[in-house]
Amino acid sequence: RYLAEFEYRFNRRFKLDAIVPRLVRASVQTPPMPGRLLKLAETSW
Repeated sequence: RYLAEFEYRFNRRFKLDAIVPRLVRASVQTPPMPGRLLKLAETSW
């Protein structure tokens, strides 16, 4: 099952016509995050 999911994602990685809609969907479904948390994550790398 894990291999099948990896294969599915691997084969879809360069599907250029779907990149923008998937990005929009992911950004709409993700909860907002304060800027201070983003900066904190950036400095911890």
